[in-house]
Amino acid sequence: MDNIYSVSEVLDLTKEVAKADEVNDTKVGDFIEKAKGEDLVLARIPMTGAQSATKKIVEHTNDFIRKDVEEKGTFKISDTVFHSVSPYKYKIMELPNFVRWVVGDIGDDKIADLCAVLGASFVPKLRGLDAIAEKRGSTPQAIRDTFLHREIEDKKKLLIINCSSASAPKWAQNMEDGERYEPA
Repeated sequence: MDNIYSVSEVLDLTKEVAKADEVNDTKVGDFIEKAKGEDLVLARIPMTGAQSATKKIVEHTNDFIRKDVEEKGTFKISDTVFHSVSPYKYKIMELPNFVRWVVGDIGDDKIADLCAVLGASFVPKLRGLDAIAEKRGSTPQAIRDTFLHREIEDKKKLLIINCSSASAPKWAQNMEDGERYEPA
């Protein structure tokens, strides 16, 4: 192999790489190790195209899985749960007031300086916010409601949960293989 010229050549080479334990043990690995920098740069162009094509396939597939989950319910196969969620982001409503609540009234200039350092997109760590609220005798949810706004996206997203992960929710870990939770 002198060079990699097209996306289809890259995709053909990925078949060998998928079966190998190490890229070094393949034709493409051999090419990468022996090629000049200029040839690698030229080969990278179709590699990037192949990566983009496979990413589109995965995204398209995930969209159909998401639609299936929305219609028929969350399901578990092997150690993986497929679930549909409405993604959201928290935004802070009044940053100066939030800073005053955290550090006290230290003057408008210092509050403005802290706000400049934190930036307009600053969102506090929720567990930290909850801990401060509890320490001060407030209800964490009340403090969240006071300073944060939850922006929910319109389009649902497929959530793929690896149940072997330490962060996997208990409800997902407790599902049986092949089980489906019907949508509410």
